[in-house]
Amino acid sequence: MRSAIANMMFDFIQTLEEIGSEDQAFAELRKVTDFFGLDSFAISGIPEPNEKMDPYVLLNGWPEEWANRYLQNQYFRIDPVIQRTLLSDNAFVWSDALQNMTVDKRGMSFMQEAMDFKFNNGFSVPIHSIMGFRAIVTYASDRVDLSQEARGALHMISIYAHNKIKELKSGGKGGLMQRIINLTPREKECISWCSEGKTAWEISAILGISERTVSHILENAQRKMNTTNRTQLVAESLRAGLIR
Repeated sequence: MRSAIANMMFDFIQTLEEIGSEDQAFAELRKVTDFFGLDSFAISGIPEPNEKMDPYVLLNGWPEEWANRYLQNQYFRIDPVIQRTLLSDNAFVWSDALQNMTVDKRGMSFMQEAMDFKFNNGFSVPIHSIMGFRAIVTYASDRVDLSQEARGALHMISIYAHNKIKELKSGGKGGLMQRIINLTPREKECISWCSEGKTAWEISAILGISERTVSHILENAQRKMNTTNRTQLVAESLRAGLIR
């Protein structure tokens, strides 16, 4: 029997498959944000330091005054959360990740300014592609209380939401379907087991092959799907209809 969190995740994914506008996607992500007890959200690509962030913003659920200030000052250049996002594709709670980072004076000043808008803490999901594209799905709140299950679900939801918004902006998912076609039957089989939470070792036992072989198969699948981790791989496979 699925938990309430799992039901929320799968309902969100199903609903996003049926929508056809960015406004609808915004409304659904607003529901998710509320469900997890968070206040605001945003989805954006991450530009190079000499670029402006404005064209990279895909979905903006920040308070209007803060969003305008952030973009006017191009705060992504000093935002410690963005700096942390560039280092790894692991999702993180801000307070946890920033404990292990050295934040300079400009970064500290920025964080203090953000707190004026109740951005005391948050949860961010980095999205990296093997082609070098970098993005972030980020949520802010005055407090964050997410279980491990909630973090995992929000990680999957965020990847799915980011990819859906890109699909809506580009007018389709033809490229995704072409990548699915390139997968072998064995790669699809391993992805399916991976979507059920099986580890490489568990999949190897089910299929009667070595754990190393399973890892190699999944790495090949990640490369073909232009993803950098298994969570992204599963999210893209769900979006393409490979997994039901």
